[in-house]
Amino acid sequence: MADGYRETKGAISIFLKELKTILVDPKLEFRLEPREDKEYEYTTDYCLETLNYTTSDVIEELLKLELKNYIETCDDLRNRKSKRYYVFGIKRNGKEIYIKVKIESYDNKKVLC
Repeated sequence: MADGYRETKGAISIFLKELKTILVDPKLEFRLEPREDKEYEYTTDYCLETLNYTTSDVIEELLKLELKNYIETCDDLRNRKSKRYYVFGIKRNGKEIYIKVKIESYDNKKVLC
């Protein structure tokens, strides 16, 4: 990502802890946001289809994220007033998976991926 930047290990550790706390909360509002501006093979839909994943599977993958998976942080270019995205990378079934996730609301337990 051209506009990405790196945050400290401490900041990422805190984000992951907060994310995982929200992901297991019964009040969780989780939303997958598909991108329409990418070639199909680089979209969320393609990834879910290829891995045969459901939303629950995505949440399980997010719960497994570790500091070593962190790539960078980037601003939400579609909504400048919104919080930033944290970008992680994992490998599943021989494929590199790129994950952008943010906590939209700590109080309302909203996560966007």
